[in-house]
Amino acid sequence: MPTIEIASIDSKELGLNQADFEVAIIEESKLKSHRGLFFDFLKKQNGAIVHIGNPNFKDNYEGFFFAGQIVDWDFDSCDTIYIPEYGDSGANQQLMFKFLNQFTQDIDKLLKISLEKSPAKKIYFLSDYQFGPEKEEFESVQSMNEFWDIHDTEGLRFNTIYEIYDKSTLVLTNS
Repeated sequence: MPTIEIASIDSKELGLNQADFEVAIIEESKLKSHRGLFFDFLKKQNGAIVHIGNPNFKDNYEGFFFAGQIVDWDFDSCDTIYIPEYGDSGANQQLMFKFLNQFTQDIDKLLKISLEKSPAKKIYFLSDYQFGPEKEEFESVQSMNEFWDIHDTEGLRFNTIYEIYDKSTLVLTNS
């Protein structure tokens, strides 16, 4: 099942209240993913992280925490078909996903709070799916609008870190 997380860089805490969200959330003041795919990347960063899970985990969470019920499993971008290499487990697939419409407002709110609370004005959106690509990908987007444009038009890639900046804080330099 997929893990969805948002890392707020250099934040001490986000101050989230579970009652404000339909999705389940776990906030931690140390950047540690529930999965190992991004371990090496996150150990070089500081900040707070929010783990996003299925709505039924809001009141009754024990054991594994995942977000399979908030993902639109029927979404298929169909832009590219990846054929597994001979003997490959198929884990080289570039699986794309979108969130179910009823949860996009929660995800947007969590992204905005995480970005607002980040002294660095930078967040990482992380998705980890054990049946997705074996190697993580990294993509930088310049704004929340660009992130949602990617989500809405082509879909997000599993096993990818999306680096999102507060565009208003970017400093342009002429070289």
